Amino acid sequence: MNELKDADILVIGSPVYWYTVGGILKTFIDRLYLLAEAEILKGKELYFFAQGSRPDEGTVKTITHLAERVATLMEMNLRSVVVDSNDGNKILREMSIENN
Repeated sequence: MNELKDADILVIGSPVYWYTVGGILKTFIDRLYLLAEAEILKGKELYFFAQGSRPDEGTVKTITHLAERVATLMEMNLRSVVVDSNDGNKILREMSIENN
């Protein structure tokens, strides 16, 4: 939590398993949400990456919904959700431009 407290941006990444994020990330989100200390995430920027290749529309909707809920519940600013690996490179370039 100390490392998260000092960060301005949180980047969450996961492989895609059965059309959604992996169980380890889902458990992390479930447990993080319950911690009082998680209030340090308020106002932070969130980028959500789920590695996939040509995901179907249902997969994109499911993962996007999860990212939006995390951002809403944690009061974070969701900057981007990337589910297709082709979009990931574009977002990484944008992130590096913003920080220069």
